Parts: sequence; structure tokens; C-alpha cells
Amino acid sequence: MNAYRFWFNRKRLLDQPLEILLSNPQIDLPFCLMWANENWSRRWDGSDDDLLIAQDYRSEDDEALVDCFARYLRDPRYIHFDGRPVLMVYRPGTIPDAPAAFVRWRTLFRTRHGLDPLFVMGQAFGDENPDLFGLDGAIEFPPHKVVSNCNLINDEITLFDNDFSGQVYDYGEVVDKALAQPRTPFPLIRTAAPSWDNDARRQGKGLVLHGSTPELYERWLSGLIEQAQSRTFFREPVVCINAWNEWAEGAYLEPDQHFGSAYLNATARACTGAGKNRSRAGILLIGHDAFPAGAQRLLLETGRTLKHCFGAEIQFLLLDGGALLDEYRNVAPTEIVTVGSKTTPARLEYLRRQGFQSAILNSAASSALAPHLADAEIGFLFLIHELPALLRSRNLHTPMEKACTLARHVIVPAQNVAKRLGLETLNNLKILPQGLYTEAPFSLQARLTIRRGMGLGTADRIIIGAGYADLRKGFDLFLQLWRKMQDAVHCVWLGDIDPSLKNNLHVELNGALSSGTFHMPGRVDNVPAWLAAADVFALTSREDPYPSVVLEALAAGLPCVAFEETGGIPELLQQIDSETDHRNSIVPFADIPAMANAAHKLATWSSERSSRERQKTARAAAQRFSFRHYVQELLSLALPAIPKISVVIPSHNYAHYMSRRLSSIFAQTVAVFEIIVLDDASDDNSLEIARQTAKDWDREIICIENTMPSGSVFKQWHKAVRIARGDWIWIAEADDFCEPEFLERILDGIKNKPAVVMAFTDSRTVDEDGAPIFPSYRAYYAESAGLLMENDSHFTGESFLRGCLSERNLVLNVSSALFRKKHLLTAINGCQTDLKTLRVAGDWRIYLELLTQKNVEVIYLAQPLNVHRRHGNSVTHTLSRRNHIDEVAYMHRLLASRLALPETHISRQKHYCAILEQQFGLNPHNASKKVLPLS
Repeated sequence: MNAYRFWFNRKRLLDQPLEILLSNPQIDLPFCLMWANENWSRRWDGSDDDLLIAQDYRSEDDEALVDCFARYLRDPRYIHFDGRPVLMVYRPGTIPDAPAAFVRWRTLFRTRHGLDPLFVMGQAFGDENPDLFGLDGAIEFPPHKVVSNCNLINDEITLFDNDFSGQVYDYGEVVDKALAQPRTPFPLIRTAAPSWDNDARRQGKGLVLHGSTPELYERWLSGLIEQAQSRTFFREPVVCINAWNEWAEGAYLEPDQHFGSAYLNATARACTGAGKNRSRAGILLIGHDAFPAGAQRLLLETGRTLKHCFGAEIQFLLLDGGALLDEYRNVAPTEIVTVGSKTTPARLEYLRRQGFQSAILNSAASSALAPHLADAEIGFLFLIHELPALLRSRNLHTPMEKACTLARHVIVPAQNVAKRLGLETLNNLKILPQGLYTEAPFSLQARLTIRRGMGLGTADRIIIGAGYADLRKGFDLFLQLWRKMQDAVHCVWLGDIDPSLKNNLHVELNGALSSGTFHMPGRVDNVPAWLAAADVFALTSREDPYPSVVLEALAAGLPCVAFEETGGIPELLQQIDSETDHRNSIVPFADIPAMANAAHKLATWSSERSSRERQKTARAAAQRFSFRHYVQELLSLALPAIPKISVVIPSHNYAHYMSRRLSSIFAQTVAVFEIIVLDDASDDNSLEIARQTAKDWDREIICIENTMPSGSVFKQWHKAVRIARGDWIWIAEADDFCEPEFLERILDGIKNKPAVVMAFTDSRTVDEDGAPIFPSYRAYYAESAGLLMENDSHFTGESFLRGCLSERNLVLNVSSALFRKKHLLTAINGCQTDLKTLRVAGDWRIYLELLTQKNVEVIYLAQPLNVHRRHGNSVTHTLSRRNHIDEVAYMHRLLASRLALPETHISRQKHYCAILEQQFGLNPHNASKKVLPLS
């Protein structure tokens, strides 16, 4: 802790906290002092205006000054560098003849107290070089100095105070400039600030660092910490933070209502290095605003699903705010950027360096950012949710065309949408119908409740429409539809109405509402209940690419009627009708009589169905519109280098370890396709802990429970490989855990190596309580494989078997390995007979079958990224010692036969069995040998 010391001409102020600290030596708080040696004025900046207390620097006060500080410097908790207490002085430039003054004070400290303090100056008010004052070093004091080369952004922000004359800087640019500063020729303590806004003290004339986020602050602090390792301060790596609780200047780490403890957590990550484990495969989700409409909600739910289902690292960038902004921020870090801002290109470049090398550009309304993404070398998917009329009304056609040429993929929901936009011939076009992010199951109870609330019975028929009621959505056409059908049905529109359209339709609308058969409940939270109450959904849009509400209607079991050539929905309805017994209807554009006739027929058919029939139809539609599948497709397109990885956790009574195991999987720096907990009839609370841990992390897991124990861990492996849907499988045993970059490093190793079927890392070992046992298995590897596994290695399957598996199994823990699923399944299927009897060597047997397949390869990483927990409950420790050796001997014979091993290998096999007998006490006459971990 660095605390201000207020001392004015022998007068001490605000010294009670320090006195409490000094009088309570049991408080373990290292501290040092900074003499706040400026005048006190009401302006809080040391000026002479409205002076409260002055600093006069009288020579007769020197001894009193030194004696006062020496009292604190002698405290055992006082911070020293190179054996010397550090004493900071805020403004040496205000001290008359400062070099001579410091010479006097050094002499007094030495002669009166035997102290030789390091004098350190604050870099502020234009004073930066301590050599000019005869001082030992300096400390940064942001925002002083760090904003000197930054651009004012006053013209880029909205000011509510027309008289504001302060200075506003972009926090992100400040961070960039601060980290780029060259090394100084004098000792310097670098400093980061969580934020800064002292306008509360300056009233319209303050200095503001605008746009701080915990992520940006963490980057600043992490960068300074990294620099401090080589730019030490008197042989110590030191970094400071301004400040803990400067609330009046907006510089504080203490929790607040908006960010909570996010800045403290960012500080912890920076200090521990945990922030370095950030993914190199993050995705930026870019939208035009946070208005509560279809495209915006789609982006929000895409982000939510990327995190919840796959663990992807995401960040939202929006071009404007809106009512959904807080919801975006609850899902992931969210920033508002300006396309024309000078700081936006630098911000994108920084995000790319942070690992956000891919983006999803959601909507043509966001397309103006596409050139900036390309300049920052961020590849992006371009999702288009608009059609020509909207593009024309907002002048979006030109930026959309430019974005199409720059995008990795251009994605539209239907072929008809591509046709309407003139994009059918694009080489990078991808047709990807969006999924349904809102569950809308049919509920008979909800149907009856809504109808009772409307005063309707079961025989009354309801036609429903939804959306923001404007001309594009065809609300006026919906009103005409009601007029055509008013004697036969009730018409309901869900959603707000455009004020200008409401005004233009005032007379018509009032007449409809007063009829008792036209209903406008406005925007409602229980849309599924209203859909359940209806009999037909009418899409009256003049132009609508792929409205989610139609998917909701279909997933509620409703038949739909729509105009042809209005977007992707007619195409979808035709496809559904051709593949199922569901009924929908497409009518000529704006043909209200035709729509009325079709709606009437559909309503009759719909109302005559049983609830069971409607529920069956609804479930089939919901499965068809899987939002998880849609987002997974986006993920694969955005991050094509990351394959589908299935993580399977076999577990039996491992409740004690389950939370740690799952947490280490959730913390992986790359996205995974699925996480399956495969419980083998545990009688503890393993599954309960698994589900709670997933809930705490807001992650999705699949729990599969055996009702009876399988009796074999390798049966569970076989089951795991059969049910896994990914291309690669990680059998992550429940009692182990791993480093956050485990998967990322393995994926780096197998990149562009299509023949690799198995990749594994070295492991460190811990006991059942997590205490370290061995830092690595490399010493054990060397006994059998020499130097083959001393460094990262790439083997053919056969060479790995001969060099690393012919004497003993050097893949000591399956948790350390990633397998290509189809090859592993072939291997397990090929040795089922042996797996019925092998209890310990079954994994060894599977590896033999796997690596004797044609043209296969193995990758080994020498860094111990896996953590193997060794305890008495493992299969290895519960098997009888004689059976253990018998299984090893069986594997030796099988390997010798399959690989035609030379006599030298067979001799080594026999020697290894002898070592085991010696270790197990089965043959005490064997020669002793160093014993290391067994498989």
C-alpha cells in the first residue's frame, strides 16, 4: 500500500489511519508513503486559487519533517527496495532549490536515524526526470503524462453539459500508448489506472479517461507486469495501481454496483498470469445496435449459446446502444464503437492481438465496419438479415456489397433471400437457416388460459400475427385480413405499433379494436402462450428474410400462411409441407382474399386436431429448428481450425473430484462441442455436484447415468466413443484435471497433420488431496524410451509402439490424450475379446490396436499440461499384484507377435517384468532398481 502523507510546516493532517496502522503491528500490511507536498486548495490541484493550507518549505522545519517520516520508515512493515526504504514525493518541482533540499534531507535521515531512503518522485505537472532533482527514481501517476500523446475525443461523444470544457480521452488509446512507451534511462515504477474522471472535483473542467472496461484495464496492468520483469526497480519487479478508492476521481478498485468485483478479478488475473491463458480463438459478435428487434435478439442469443453450450470466448461490439444493452453486458463484455472514430481501427487491432481473430458481422446495418475488420486482419462471417427495400431506405447497398467481397462467408437464411439480394453467384455464399432461440412448446393449459382471458371459447378461431407493426411487417394488410374475415375469426397482433402508422390508421384501427374481434395486447412476455391459443399464424410482411416468430409459431404446432416472394419463409413452408404431414399455405403477394381463404381452411384443420397431434407436430418442428445446431455451424465457419471435440468424463463415486475436473474443462481456452458426464451407477452425489458446477459456470453438460455398474472402465470408454458426436474425443477421467491451455496446445500440434489419430501431453502428478508428487513423467519415460520423449515429438504409429510402448505403457493417463474418434472406435471394436478380461492393461491394448491401423501418426507434447491424480481408489491400485504382472506379460507377448520384435526388445520386456516383481515383493531376490510410477 502506498499512502499519502499530509505534512504542512510541522502540521499533520488526515493521519489517523496511519496512526492506527502503526499502533497495531499485528496488521500484516506492507506500506510506504508519498508526501503530498502541494498546497491545499479548494480546486484539489495544488494551485494557489482559494488556498486552504500552504507548503512553505522552511529550512527550520527540516529536522521535524525528517523525524516525522523516519518514525514510519522504521516500521518492520515499511516497503524497502535494495534494502532501502522508499519515500515518494508527489511534486518535487514545487520545492525551492530541490536538489539542495534533498541533499539536506538525506543527510538528516542518515545522521539522526541511520536511514538511507530511496527518494522517488511522481511524474506529474511536466516533471518526469528524477535526475534533475537529485532523486533516485520516479513513479508514474496516471492520468498525468500518459495522455500527452493521445487524441481528445470530445467531438465523438454526446455531452449533456453544454458548458463542459474538460478533456476526454479514449481509455483504450491511453492503454495502447502507455504500453508502447520506451524504457527510461532512470529507475521508473510504471502505474496503471482502472479509470479516471475527476470532473466531480473540477466541475465541467475535469479530465476523463472514457471507455474503461475490466478487460482493457487487465491488458494495461498485465503489460506493465510483463515489462517489469525486465525493467526492474532497484532489482525488484514493481508495478503500482492508481488507485484503490479514489471515488471522487473515478479511480478505484473497490467493487461497485455496475462492475461488481470485475476490476479486482482483473487485477488477480494480471498478477497471477491467469489472463495469459486467454483463448487465441475468440469471436467478436458485431451488431448495429441493441434495439429489441429480431436481428439484435438473434445476435444476443447467438452469443449466449456460444458461451453456454460451447465455452467460446466472445465479446460484443455494437455501433449504438439500446434497450437490450444490459442484456448484452450480462452475457459478455460489450463495447459501443463508432465506425468513423480514429480509435476504432486501433481497438480492433488490439482485440485481434488479444485472440479475437474471427468475427460475426450481424446484419447489413453493421457492414460499414467490414473494411476495418479486414484492415485489422480479423476474418468474419457476414450475416444478412435485410432485403432490398430496407437496404434502399437506409443506403446500405454499397457497404453491404463491400462487406460481401471481404467476408470469409456470406450467410443468408434461404436461397430466395440470396436471389432477392442478387448474391446467388457469390463463391463465399452459405445458406444457413437460423434456429429457434426461444422455446415455444404447445401447452393446452396456456391455450385455455389465454382464451378465457379474451372471453373466447374452444370453438372460436384465432388468427395471429406478430412483430413491430409497420408497413414492412404488413400490419395494414393484417388489418385488411381481419376485415375480410371478421365474421369468422378473431385476429390478434402481438407487438408495438409504429406511431406514424398508428396515426394514419387511426380511424380504421379504432373501429377494429371496438369490434371485439380485433385484439392488440401490445408487446407481451408470454408469446408462446399466445401462439398456443391461436389456430393459424399469418405472416403479412411485404419483406421479411426469416422472422424468428414464424419458427416459434411452427414450434407451437401452428400452421402458417404467408405471401410468396417475401423472403425465406415461403421456401421453408413449402419444404416442411413436402417432408411432413403439416399444412401451411403460400398465397400470391398482397392477395388478401387468397390469404383469408387459406387462413380459414387452415384454421378449420388446426382446430379439429387433437392436442396430442398438435404437440407431436410442435415437437418435430422444435427439433428441426435446433438453435444449438445453428450456432455450432456458425462456430465451425468462424473457427474452422477448431474441430468438434467431445469431452467424456467417465465417473464412479468421484464426487470429491468432480468440481475440479469440470472446472478445468470449462476453463479451456478453445471451444468444445459437447461435454458428457458418463456416470457408472455412482452411489454418492457425483451427478449432483456435476450439475451444480455446470450451473455455477453457466455451461451445458449432458449427464448419462448407468442404473447398474458396468464392471469395466473400458466398457465405459466404448460407450463414450459410441455416443460422442464430435470428430475428436477426450476421455477426461473424473479424478484428473488439466491446465487451461491443454486442448489449445494439442490442437496446435495436430494442425495440418491429417494422419494423426492420437495426441497426448506429459503429465504432472498429485495425490488425492492435490499435493504435488512428480512434476513430470519424463524421468520415467527415459527408463524405457531414452530421449524419445524428452521434447515434443511426432511419430508414426508403428515407431511409437516400438520405441515407447513395447516395454511398458508410457501413455500413463488417458486424460492426457485426444483421439480421432472414428479410429478409436475401430480400435476398441477390434479388441473387445481382450477388453473383457484386461483391467489395467486395457488402455495399452487399445493403443496397440489404434496405432497398428494403416498410415496413422502420434503427436506428443513434452509440457505437462495434464494433471494425473494418483490415489488408492484407482483401478491400478485395486488390482492384485500378480494379475497386474500377468496382464503386462500378456501385452508383451502380443506386442512381440504383432510387431515382430527383435530379441533385444523381448529381453527388455522380461527385465521390466522382473522389476515389477521386485517392486511388488513377489520375487525379493531380483536386483533392486529405481522405481517410478507405473501405468
